[in-house]
Amino acid sequence: MMKRFYWIVTFIVLTVATSAAQSSSAEWSPSMAGVGAHGYDWQIGNWSCTNSMPLSPMSGPSKTTGTVTRTNSGALLYHTTGKNFDSVGYGVYVAKTKTWLGPVALADGSYGSESTTQTGKTTVWTGPIFYAATGKTMQGRDTYVILSSTKYTDLGEYQSGDGTWKTQYKLACTKT
Repeated sequence: MMKRFYWIVTFIVLTVATSAAQSSSAEWSPSMAGVGAHGYDWQIGNWSCTNSMPLSPMSGPSKTTGTVTRTNSGALLYHTTGKNFDSVGYGVYVAKTKTWLGPVALADGSYGSESTTQTGKTTVWTGPIFYAATGKTMQGRDTYVILSSTKYTDLGEYQSGDGTWKTQYKLACTKT
């Protein structure tokens, strides 16, 4: 359950943007990720992800697929599916604060939003997530490492009751 939400948030966050795609992937490098309103345009398209964490209620499915498209309002729309998993979210860039927002909702009623002001090859997104199955809200954290315009990893974690961060999932994603 928790894993599902974080996976969605993670995928959404990485695909957040508000304008047209870069003219050429050859002109793009991971250091440009998240920079300005075009910082995640490279994510538009179809993705396939594999989760290397052992299957558990917290880890989510071992394989997911996702599609990122642009809405009429300029935001990115993310739809991710897997075995017993379905989520949607938006990617929004707030120029005034240079903040990326990634609100997400799951088919089971879970929801949340992570955000970041970081840019570059490695970014960390954090925010509250409500889990419908438990009725609890917890802090989530996703660490993205962008390897290229067609590959990235996402380490999803949640903050436990004692304040420590626990690994929930480890995704390796490839553009298809």
